[in-house]
Amino acid sequence: MYRITAIIFTLFCYALTLSAQLPVTVAELTVEVGANSEENLYYGFETGDLLIASLELLEGKDLKAFEVIEYPENSRILEYETEGFDDKRLKVYQRGIFQFRLHNANLVKKRVCRIHIKRLPSSAATADFNPAVRWEERIDTTFKVQSETVRSGTEVKEVQQRRRMLAKVDTNVVTLLDKLERVHSRTNISADNITRLTFELPRNRQEPSPEDPSLTTEVTSWAYWIGTGEEAQEWYQKANGSAVARLAKGLTKGAISVGLVSSGYGALAMLAIEGVSVFTNPPSGENVKYALLLKQGDEYLELSSGNSITGFGRMDNFTQGQFAIQLENDNYVEGINVNVKVVAVTVTKTYRDEYFTETREVPVNQSTTVREPILRKVRAPVLVEGERQ
Repeated sequence: MYRITAIIFTLFCYALTLSAQLPVTVAELTVEVGANSEENLYYGFETGDLLIASLELLEGKDLKAFEVIEYPENSRILEYETEGFDDKRLKVYQRGIFQFRLHNANLVKKRVCRIHIKRLPSSAATADFNPAVRWEERIDTTFKVQSETVRSGTEVKEVQQRRRMLAKVDTNVVTLLDKLERVHSRTNISADNITRLTFELPRNRQEPSPEDPSLTTEVTSWAYWIGTGEEAQEWYQKANGSAVARLAKGLTKGAISVGLVSSGYGALAMLAIEGVSVFTNPPSGENVKYALLLKQGDEYLELSSGNSITGFGRMDNFTQGQFAIQLENDNYVEGINVNVKVVAVTVTKTYRDEYFTETREVPVNQSTTVREPILRKVRAPVLVEGERQ
């Protein structure tokens, strides 16, 4: 009889133990997660609890992310692209708040989820723990730490200085356009009697930086020449001969080199660099109507124009950008061959560093650390303690 009583008592104690460890429902609810948004749930858990979470999607293919975070930032469970799951479990090592984050990345459709959150207490003593959370506002204080420099006096000392000195200046003539263009007559049915030749001036540059360059290159001026037929070409070569003679007599400023003159651009280079023209009165021949254009956006602005067998000019006020030379043949029957040449003058300056010392009265500075408090009102979850569910 005693043995039977002992067995019954043992079974009764075992049954009590089992009942103490039955899961307790914390929340069982349907959550709607809007398109491209997320929903967050907050519940408390006691030390030793086993947190159990289940998720079922009632509407929608999947959920971008489901995450369980031990508040405020310790991620304990993270499921990507989930279609639902049963009984995800994790151990609670200390009393605290857990955040359940449901994220829907779909830009159009919402998600409807059924979530079941349970806790398995570690003992009967914690079975009645209240998982409710309330929100309270509090002042969060952080400190901005920065170093400030305070002037504490002056002292006389030798200071090394650097200055940029001009070391070299190079003048170059760059060919932008050298073309023989056929301009058709007004009665030509297969081609227009107006043509346009485009070109762009070299871009100014400062290396390694505009603020402190060791080398600069800029366009200072440019010149163009237009000539129709062989008569104009012979006239241009005659002008080049005059440029050579002027150079031989030492009448140039020194920027024109023998190489530039002998290259076939002597007269045009002299016009571009010095603004001196050695072109004489133009010969007889077929005329061409021409216009010098500056591109502004999608349109062209006319800078100058003419109507002659030859034309030339120098520009020093528009030294950057895109340009065009427009040619028009007003002859009803005959087409014309037009020579067009454009050159630009670039000046490259090279600098060198020169170091020197000078005596100066300089400030003596002292560094000090300043902590500036920053007050911020925050809203945070707090466990509801001492309350029954």
